[in-house]
Amino acid sequence: MLRRPAFLALAFALTIGLFGCGSPSNEAETGSIDGVGEPAWVQDATVYEVFVPDASAEGTFQGLIGRLDEIQEMGVNTLWLMPIHPIGEKRRKSDIGALGSPYSIRDYYDVNPDYGTKDDFRALVDSVHARDMHLIIDLVANHTAWDHPWLEEHPDMYSDGPIEGFTVPVLNGDTTDWTDVVELNFDNPRTRQEMIDVMQYWVREFDIDGYRADVAHAVPLDFWENAIDSVEAHKGVLMLAEAAEPEMHEVGFDQTYAWPFYGALKRVWAEDAPVRTLATQVDTTLASLPGAARRLRFTTNHDETMWDAPPPALFDGPEGAEAAFVLATSMPGAPLVYNGQELGVTDSVSFFARTPYDWSRASDVRRFYRDYLALYGDSPALRTGTLTVHTPDAEDVLVYERATDADSLLFAVNVRDAPNEVALPDGYADVPLTDALRGTAVEGRAMTLEPYDYRVLRRAAAE
Repeated sequence: MLRRPAFLALAFALTIGLFGCGSPSNEAETGSIDGVGEPAWVQDATVYEVFVPDASAEGTFQGLIGRLDEIQEMGVNTLWLMPIHPIGEKRRKSDIGALGSPYSIRDYYDVNPDYGTKDDFRALVDSVHARDMHLIIDLVANHTAWDHPWLEEHPDMYSDGPIEGFTVPVLNGDTTDWTDVVELNFDNPRTRQEMIDVMQYWVREFDIDGYRADVAHAVPLDFWENAIDSVEAHKGVLMLAEAAEPEMHEVGFDQTYAWPFYGALKRVWAEDAPVRTLATQVDTTLASLPGAARRLRFTTNHDETMWDAPPPALFDGPEGAEAAFVLATSMPGAPLVYNGQELGVTDSVSFFARTPYDWSRASDVRRFYRDYLALYGDSPALRTGTLTVHTPDAEDVLVYERATDADSLLFAVNVRDAPNEVALPDGYADVPLTDALRGTAVEGRAMTLEPYDYRVLRRAAAE
């Protein structure tokens, strides 16, 4: 939805941190929290965000079923569907796009008829599960459409305000421009119970695997704690918070957004900030997360592609976009790909309207995502390994390692539009190395990286 100024202020509030990346960073600095990171598949989630109207030629649940094999072959094991519900008509922002915002929910218990029927949605969930994949859906708990029946039936479920007695959402004390939705009142026990009933319904009746919680930090933390417990009493699920605050994990969320890293990544490209600031940001964040918690790491999503720009525009072309994605998703966390990102789109894409992607088109960009995510899925080091930064003073090339006892990968990423030579750290210099993505041999104590080049190196197996 149209949320740009409000969520940026919230997201980037956590971008600054202390420098200290010369030693291994672990994800269990603050202990564990019951349920966070469970069930086990949550730890290995590679997420593909789906806007149903854009994700297939048909723009339907059935059309998405037809793309599941292709999506899985790209290395994805978890689908996140943007809101699947009917969209409100009253106060719809049709000037932005004919569809209106999918985050303006008219009925939490139904599916958007443009996408198909409930039986079609059930078939999609079953098809995902048949491939040993998982599916979560967007949960919009902070607000509803103005023509949601609750507004007439139970007006006390909504916050008081100046618009017909109600208000649009307020975040961090500021009134948003989300004029197509009306804010719910979580001081009312009925609101809390109704939303818990919604969450239980889709898990119980359709066997979905969790939720991405929209503007999660605008909803009281104690609500989330009770709601997540109630859902997980039925089934262990993945809970992703659209929030950056580590406290979201304390109430049961498995994943939070890596917004601070995304902001730092853009500054490295747009403002020539030293690449070491990325290591600083990650090290500080990991120290604040409970043991099994994960950051969702991305170079775009539906908001960024619409209100900011797609990766090739932000990161100086397709080569820079690849380097940025490798940097972002090789940090501890879970990788995210937004539908269309794998096609290398260069223009902003609205989720208030359909975008006619050509999903039959093969490209080098698609091969990159397929090869990189295949490596991610095969590498315990990338999914769960510790992070060691070997160039804590780096300006242009970050060299770092992800490692477990059984697997290790060395990364070198050039963030500049100019060649850079980098020395290999001890333990990697003068030993046989293989580029894990390209399959080529690498020898010597140094290597030259071309503009926006990157290397992912593995010690060659002994003969």
